Order: sequence, then C-alpha cells, then structure tokens
Amino acid sequence: MITKKFRTKTESIIANNGHVSGKWEIALDIGYSAIKLFSPNIVASCPSYAKRIGRDFQYAGTAPKASILYRDLDTDEMWVVGEVAQNTMTSGDTSDSEMSLYGRERYGNPMFPVLVRTGLGLGLQKNQFGGPGESDEIIVQTGLPERYMNDAPDLVDSIAGTHNFALRLGGGPWKEYHVTIKPENIFVMSQPKGTLFSVCIDRNGNFHPDAQKYLTSSVLVFDPGFGTLDLFPIKAGVVGKGETNQTLGMRRVLQETAKLIKEQYGINIEVPEMQKYLETGTVRYFDRKTLASNDYPFDALLTAANDSVCSEAIDWLTSIVRLVDYDYLIITGGTGAAWDAKIRERFKNLTTLHLISGNQNDNLPLIYSNVRGYYLYRYNKLNH
Repeated sequence: MITKKFRTKTESIIANNGHVSGKWEIALDIGYSAIKLFSPNIVASCPSYAKRIGRDFQYAGTAPKASILYRDLDTDEMWVVGEVAQNTMTSGDTSDSEMSLYGRERYGNPMFPVLVRTGLGLGLQKNQFGGPGESDEIIVQTGLPERYMNDAPDLVDSIAGTHNFALRLGGGPWKEYHVTIKPENIFVMSQPKGTLFSVCIDRNGNFHPDAQKYLTSSVLVFDPGFGTLDLFPIKAGVVGKGETNQTLGMRRVLQETAKLIKEQYGINIEVPEMQKYLETGTVRYFDRKTLASNDYPFDALLTAANDSVCSEAIDWLTSIVRLVDYDYLIITGGTGAAWDAKIRERFKNLTTLHLISGNQNDNLPLIYSNVRGYYLYRYNKLNH
C-alpha cells in the first residue's frame, strides 16, 4: 500500500463550473481532514490544519508549492495553513489534541475562522475563467453530517460577517480580501445530500437523464468521511432519516494504525501527527541512551487497520439496513475511495443492488463529491 495516497492533498484545479450573473457562489466543506471547495472558476482542497506563526516567519529556501500563509488584517496575526503546518506538528503541542481538532465544539477554536477564510479566499481567486465582480453577491453553500445538522446556526455564524485577511499561496505575492457575507446568503444541507445531487445534476446545473431514476428508486448514500460515517436513504423520492456513526471513518483507521505502531515499534503517535508520516510511510525511532535511530515502515499496519475498520463499517451497515430493499448504493468521500474495492467485493453477490460512485459525472476524486453536489444544487436553485 502507498501510504501517501491516504494523506490529505493540497491541490487547485482551474475549472469552468457555471456562474449566475451578479452572484459568486462558493460551496465550502470545512471537513475534519480537509477544506474542500467549489466556485465558478476553481475546485480546490487543502488539509484542515493551521498553525499560528510569528511575523518574522520565513522559509529557509524557496516556499513549498503547497505553502499557504494567512494574515488577519484586523489583528495582524499570521498562520501557516495546510501541509506545511502539518509538517511542523509535534505531539507535545496540547493545542493540537484530537478533541480540539475533531470535536464538535471546534467552531470556538481560533483555528476554525482561519480555515473558513482560507477556503473563502481560495474560492475568490481570479483566473482565465474570470473572478468575482465588485458588485457580485457572495453565496455560500455548505453542509454537515446528518446527525450534526443542529449545529447549523454555529456554522452559519462562523461564516457570516465581514472578513479582512490576506493569503500568500506558494510563495507568490500577498492577496488581500475584504469580504462581507450576509447570514441569509449562507445555506447548510446534509452532507450525503451533496453526493445525491452530485450524482443527479450535470456540470451545467441541469438534472442528469438518470436523475429521475435515482430519485424515484430506493437509494442509499454511503458516506464514510474522516470523523463520521453517514447513511442517507431515499425511497421513491421520499427522504428518510439519515444515520451517523461517530466511530467509523478515516480518523478511526488512523487511530488503529497508531495503536499497531505502538505495539510493534513502541512509538507513540497521535492521530493529528499521522498526516506527515503518511507522506513517507515510515516512523522514526530514537533511543536517547544509545543515540541510535531508525526508520520503520508502517504500510502493512495501515493496510490491516484500513481493512479492519472497513469490515466493521460494512457489518454496521448490514446490521441496520436491509440492503435487499435498495436498488442503488452510492459510495462517496475520501474514505469511500479507500474502501471502494472492499465494498464491491463484499457485495458482489448482491445482484439487485447497483453500486455507484459519487463522482460518476466527472473525473474528480471522490473527496469532492459532497462539495460538488453543494455547488450544483445551489447553482441549480439560483439558475432556475
């Protein structure tokens, strides 16, 4: 297994996603592992992690391509965001605890508005497909796990208001943003609904020819993310009550991997630190007495943990849902991509159930399925 595939990527894809005159829509997904976004001219993602730095911060050489620097223009605070921030993470930093990063109360964490504004800034860039006009109204569509929809007011509050900040991407020039977003222009939907609409709506904001079939059949959206596993049933066009499992997802995979590393190598690694180790697939041991060090591979341990948690997720799914009652199972999310082959193998004899990938309408990675659906759903609403 190539462990690097499990690391949250920093990428920016120039795209022509459709645009309603007078509006600039940004679909934003501030996930536990990554910021994902769609705007009229870009698709982008970066790890959901930021580290406060001093004003004298500078790179020893050329700034990494994935570098994102953030400056608050009101307080003059500076942060480094994404991969570079992850690479500076240490287990001794109590501010990087799992609770502060992955808990539901993260809206109060000083890091959270930095992540929100970074996402907004990335979505407001200009390129060959244009950019927001001075009079354009900013519309934000976002989402939450089904069980967490009661948190929508807190999420809206974190996005609404005036944001004055600057971003510096990949060592380029600083770009200032002065953004005001009205609460009434922020919309929150269930995350699995994002995948459903991604499957049903084409890139022009129109319903796909097969959309009516999906919306009138029995469909189950299977959305394993970083922190949760969401199920979202639709039967004959009627939206059922979704289910959220808070113990299954990529966070659990990394927790189990960390346990195996501790058992086999005696090395303690917290989940927030795992991202930087996924880049190399090795962990480093240091003996203070002998001053000896060594790098140990953990790809086999990650494979074992991933397979185990995936099997547990499938068992949970089959224990609460009669799959024989469904026509379609839509697999989505970054963790869904990691589990796709195993899911298809387990259900290969269930011939009445048709498995669909959440990204079937484009060539984008599965991590964008929800946020793509957010964008196309809101674009469809604005356009029609």
